Amino acid sequence: MCGIDFAAVNTDISVSLVAARSDTFGRQLLEGIGLKASSYWHARQVSRRRLLKGAAATSASVAIISACGGGDSSSAGSSAVTATANVPKAETAVAKKGGTLNLMWNVADAQMDPHTTTEHFAPELWRAASHGLLKQEAGTQNAVADLATKWEHPDSLTYVFHLDARAKWQNTAPVNGRAVTADDVVYSLKRISTPDASHPRASGFSQVESITVTDAATVTLKLKAPFVPILTPLSDKWTVIVPKEVVDKFGDLKRGDSIIGCGPFICQQAESSKGATLVRNPDYWNSQFPYLDKVVYTTILDADAQQAAYRSRQIDILAVPDLQIDSFKADDTVLYDFPQTWMNLSLIGGPNDRAPFNDERVRHAINLGVDRDAIISAAFPGAKYKTAGVFENEFWGLPADEIAKTPGYGKKTDAEVKDARDLISAAGAAGTEIVLNTTKAYSAYHSDRAEAMIPGLEKIGLKIKLNVMEYAAFKDVESKKQFQMTAATYAAYGDPDTPLYNQFHSTGTRNYWNFSDPTYDAMVTKQRQIDDLNARQQAIYEIQRYLLKGTPMAHDQWYHRTTVAVRKRVHNYLGMNGANSSTAGWFLPGMWVDA
Repeated sequence: MCGIDFAAVNTDISVSLVAARSDTFGRQLLEGIGLKASSYWHARQVSRRRLLKGAAATSASVAIISACGGGDSSSAGSSAVTATANVPKAETAVAKKGGTLNLMWNVADAQMDPHTTTEHFAPELWRAASHGLLKQEAGTQNAVADLATKWEHPDSLTYVFHLDARAKWQNTAPVNGRAVTADDVVYSLKRISTPDASHPRASGFSQVESITVTDAATVTLKLKAPFVPILTPLSDKWTVIVPKEVVDKFGDLKRGDSIIGCGPFICQQAESSKGATLVRNPDYWNSQFPYLDKVVYTTILDADAQQAAYRSRQIDILAVPDLQIDSFKADDTVLYDFPQTWMNLSLIGGPNDRAPFNDERVRHAINLGVDRDAIISAAFPGAKYKTAGVFENEFWGLPADEIAKTPGYGKKTDAEVKDARDLISAAGAAGTEIVLNTTKAYSAYHSDRAEAMIPGLEKIGLKIKLNVMEYAAFKDVESKKQFQMTAATYAAYGDPDTPLYNQFHSTGTRNYWNFSDPTYDAMVTKQRQIDDLNARQQAIYEIQRYLLKGTPMAHDQWYHRTTVAVRKRVHNYLGMNGANSSTAGWFLPGMWVDA
C-alpha cells in the first residue's frame, strides 16, 4: 500500500512520466521486445497500432518513477529504460507556446461517444479535451496519474483514488467551469461498464463489485475477486471522465459538439468523415499546458493520398509503408521505428453456433487453408516479419518458433491444403458459398487481407463471395451478429486479459462469434488473479494454445516493426497514435512546434 502524491509530475510529461507499480510486468517483458532496463518494477510493454491503422510511435527513453497500486508495499524506486530501436527521445529544448499541429485521420463514419464506440477517433479527441481517472504511460503502458493524483491499494479487493483538487470542467454550457468531483468519476465509470452490447468495453469491469463516492475528491472501487489487470481498463483511452449534464443535454455523446471535457483543449468541431479541430482551453486549470494553439485533424482515407499529404506538408506525422521508407528520408523529417508489441485480435471466421462454422471441421479447414504469407504480403508489402499466433506481442504472444510448427501457421504445404479439403468434404461443406464481410476502412487494410485469403479458401473447396461494406454498416452487422463470415482486426489493448475475455469469454461484450466453452472461461478467469509475472505469462500461453487448437476463429498476426515519419518542427513527440491503448490525445498538451 502506498500514497504517493503525483501532482507535481502529473502534467510534466515533457520531462518524466510516472509508472504505476500496478500489474505483474517486469524485466523479461522489456528485454523480450528489445529494450534494456535495470532496477525497475513491473514495467510494461511498448504498444502501437500498425501503419494502416493510424500514425504511430512511442517513447521508450523516459524516466520511470515507480508508484503505487498492485498490492506492492515496497517504497518507490526509479530507473531509466533505453530502447535499442530508433524511438523518440525526451526533449531537452525549452518548449514554446503557439502554433498548429496537423494530423491525419483515416476512418470515416465513427461516432464520438468514447464509452460506446469500438473505434479510436472519439477517445483520441476526448483525451485531448478531457481526462481519465488514470492514463497510460508512453513506452510501458503503465497506468499513471491523471485526475487521480494518487491512489492506495489497501487490500486485494480495494482501490482508493484521490482526485486533483484543481480540476474543473471547461467554461462551456452546461458545465460552465464547475469543479470535477468524485460523482463525475463514478458516473463515468458506471457508464462505460454498463453490461450490455452497446458498451463494448464493459467486460473489462466485470470483476468490479462497486464504485462509490467516499467524499467529493475520493473514489473507492471494490472488486468481487482479485483482478490483477484492473488498472488497464481504468486507464485506457476509452475510459474518459465525462459530465452527466452533457449526456443529459445531447442524449448521448455521439455528436462532435458533445465533446465537452475538463482538459487542455476545446473541441471546436469533430466529424470523422471530415476531421476535427482542437483549440487551446484558455481556462484550463493547469496554466502550463497546452503549448499548442491548435490541433487540426484531416480525414484522408486513401493511403496514397495520405502520403501525398505528408510530402506536401499538409500533415506532420505519418506511418510509412515498408517499401517506401527510403523515399521518406528528408532534411525536414525524422524516421522513428519500433517493435510491434501491442495486443489485439486479428480474426477470420464467423459465429460458432451457425452453419457452416458450427462444424469445427470447417473452422479447422479454414485455419489450414488460409495462406498467411499471402495475407501479410498484401497488407504490409515489403515488411520483415515472423508469423505470430493470437498476439504479436513478443512477451505475451507465443514464441515465433512454436507458431511456425503450429498447423496452418508455417509455410503453406500441399499436405495442409489436402487435409483442409478433406475436412471440408467430411463436413459436407464442399461448394458452400460463404459471404465474407470486409471494409475498405483503415486504408483498405481489411479488404486487402480479405482478398488475399480468398484463393486459399477456394482451393479447399469453399466459394467465397466478398462483401465490401461501408464502415458503419460493417460494424453494425458485426455488433448485431448478423454476418456469416468476417476478416477483421479488433482494437489494441494494454493487457492480454481484455481481448481474451472481451472477445472469447462466453459473457464477453465483443464475443461476436458466440463462442462458449466452460474450460476456456475458467482459464481466462483464473489468469486474472495470478500476480506472478512468469506464472501469468505461462497461463496466457496456455490460453492461446487452447484457442489455436480449438480454432473458434483463425488468426492472422505477425511480429514486425513500424516506421513513422515526423516533421522536425514537431517536438516532444511521445506516442501519437489514435489506435492504441496509450492514447494520442493526452500527449498533445506536452507537444510543441516550431513556427
